[in-house]
Formats: sequence, structure tokens, C-alpha cells
Amino acid sequence: MLIRSFHQGRFQLVATALVTVVQLPAVLWLCALTRTPLPALVALGVSWPYLRRLKSPWTTTPRTPSTYVALGWWSACLVFDLLMLPAALAIHAGAPGGATWALVGTLSLGVGGDAVLNRPRLRRRTVRIAGLPEALDGYRIGQLSDVHCGAHVPEAKVAGWVARLNELGLDLVTVTGDLIAHGPSHVEAVARALGGLRAKDGAFACMGNHDYFTDGEHLVRELEWNGLSVLRNRGVVVERGGARLYVAGVDDTWSSRHDLERALAARPEGVPTVLLAHDPDLFPQAQARGVELTLSGHTHGGQLAVPGVRRLSLARFMTRWTSGMYRRGRSWLYVNRGAGTTGPPVRLGAPPELAVITLRRE
Repeated sequence: MLIRSFHQGRFQLVATALVTVVQLPAVLWLCALTRTPLPALVALGVSWPYLRRLKSPWTTTPRTPSTYVALGWWSACLVFDLLMLPAALAIHAGAPGGATWALVGTLSLGVGGDAVLNRPRLRRRTVRIAGLPEALDGYRIGQLSDVHCGAHVPEAKVAGWVARLNELGLDLVTVTGDLIAHGPSHVEAVARALGGLRAKDGAFACMGNHDYFTDGEHLVRELEWNGLSVLRNRGVVVERGGARLYVAGVDDTWSSRHDLERALAARPEGVPTVLLAHDPDLFPQAQARGVELTLSGHTHGGQLAVPGVRRLSLARFMTRWTSGMYRRGRSWLYVNRGAGTTGPPVRLGAPPELAVITLRRE
């Protein structure tokens, strides 16, 4: 319960930061333009129904029209604050090149929109592992994370991501948590879509915090019925050409269901390990236990970030492991930015992705 309380407090901190960073500049600017407090009153009235549902990440109250209005308002504020507000201020102040700044803002809006409207990018990374058996040299692992199937991510979209991974002829495919947005409405849909994943050595999944914003047991049953192996504090041995690979998964950290010791208990001595852990904060523990590769998600790369500078993203409110590849000694971590979104359905500077990790001998 202590860990759960810690994560819940951190969740509320992120929500508060979003209100301050995303809404406040736009609201103040509109109040200054209109010389009335009306924009602030409208913002409060629109946002309050949504913010009430952010008191706890375990609250699964149904979405109402007011929450969708709030999501739209947040998205508009986000784009306005980051891209159009600086240009508007430059023009208003008569700054040299104000028109140029406006053009840059407009073009940036198009680039930012690319991350929302277009399909996830395919990221290819190589991980070099000392002592990797020759039969596993070139072994390719696909990763899909943070699907968030729901109102903004329908079954057909998830099926499209599945089809893209299937086209690659992967050796193994993984899904690293947060398969649904919340509630029971899309459990069967996401299970059907992810059940289409195909790889030579199978498809494996771990649970994320959003996967318990509904009946987690029901979700697991549906996933396994459709052909996925859900690794909840356990692992399996995969064999290829006489070589072995241990594939393990841990359960959700936010609700304190994770148990890394149990997940690694059946690991054969000297066998390289791939760990599915939705929360990247488990990486130091995995590294201390000699796990060669940890695949995580959870952060979405912040959904709002400065391109190319992963320290400058909203994910820094959650973790130091914001996105991409990290290495400590012999251990690697890959933090997938995910394919879906949560909260406002907007990404800027943190485009969605699918990943393929290739294992190589070091």
C-alpha cells in the first residue's frame, strides 16, 4: 500500500503540473486579451469534471460528454501554449520577424500533428550481449506498448499495429502493458486484436497499471484465450537451435503486484534473460540481478517533449528513464514511447512507436 500511495501521489503531481503548464498560459493570455476573468471561469467549469476523475488512477468512472469536452480543451491549450502562443506574443509585441515566428509555429503544428495523426514509427535498435549463444545472434524481438485501447484507440487501429509487426517475421513479440485505457468496454476488443500477433517463438505480454483500471483477471483470461502468454511474476524458457532464452514478466508496480524474485526464480543458470516490465523504475533491480535486457513502456516519452532531448519531457515527473535505450554495465533497458495515448490524445515531440530489438553477440 505504501508503494501504491507513492505512485498515486506522483500521479496527482503530474495532473497538477499539466493544469499549470498546459492551461494557465493560455487562460492568462485570453484573460488579458478580453480584459475579463471569463476565460478563467470557463476553463474552471470545463476542466473540473475531468480533474475530479484524476484524484486516483484506480478510479474507473465512466466517461461523460463533459470529460470529452475537457479533453478537447486540454488538447487545444497544449497546442496553443507550445506552438502558437510564442508566435502570437512576438507579433503582438511587434518583434522583428514576428511573421516568421508565426510561420514556424504553424509548421511546428504540422510536425506535432504528425505524431498524432500518422501511424507509429518503427524503431530498430541493437543490443549486444556478452556470451549470447551463436544461435541467438540476430534474434529479433518486437515490442508493442501502451496500446490504451478505448475511445481514442479502437480495435481496428490496434489490429493495424499488429499487422505491421507480423509483416516483419519476428522471432518473438512482446506487449509491455497498458493494453486498455480503463473500464471493461474494450477488454474483448483489445484481446481479439492482440491475439493476431504472430512470431516464431510466440507472443508474450505483461500487465500495466491501466490494465487494473478494470477487472484485471478478466483481461488476462481474454488475452490468454486469444493466444497471448501473460507473464505475471513468472518466466518461460524459449529454445532456438539448442540455445535458450529466458523470457520473464513482472506484474503491475502501481498496485504492488510485482515480484521480480518470483519472475526470475525459474531462470536457468547462465541463460540470457529478457524481462517485460511495464514500469522502467524496475530497471535498477533487474540490473542488480543480471537481467540482460528489460523492455518497458509506461512513460509515453512524456507525450510532450523537446525532440532529441529526452530529459526535457513530462515523463521526468514520473521517472528518470523517460524513453529510448539505456545501459548499466551488462544490462540494457529500452523504454518504448508506446503506440497509444492517455489523457489528452495529443503527442508533441514524442511520436508513437513500435520497436524491434535485435540481439547480437558482444
